[in-house]
Amino acid sequence: MGNSQSIPKINFEDVQMASKHPELYLLINTLAIYEQDCLIINSIHASQEEVVINKHLKLKNNVPIIIYGKNSNDDALYRKYQQLLQLGFSNVYLYLGGLFEWLLLQDIYGAIDFPTTSQQLDILKYKPNQRLHVGLIDYK
Repeated sequence: MGNSQSIPKINFEDVQMASKHPELYLLINTLAIYEQDCLIINSIHASQEEVVINKHLKLKNNVPIIIYGKNSNDDALYRKYQQLLQLGFSNVYLYLGGLFEWLLLQDIYGAIDFPTTSQQLDILKYKPNQRLHVGLIDYK
């Protein structure tokens, strides 16, 4: 539609492959610094992101970068995507399911196929916020 550019999105299978090959891909998360205790395996910790990005900028290496957030409603993905494009990276992808989808898949299929840096028992703390029926009074 019009002159807009589509943002490339990937699924969990692409993330599985990327996490198995950290020498070929960068996995960047948009979780807050205090939420870095559980990440998809081989993700770049937020405290190391600037160093890693600068290294690839100096090498003029257009490494494929996958960005994921807390869940499918995490708007920080789009800000990070724009930031990386402005820095000159063009091989950037979004994993919209985020850590929430990954942990759900881990719960069903196991940590071997969906590894994380730590075990997370409270998966629902990563769920998207409810949008409908919020603040409505229920008269019964």
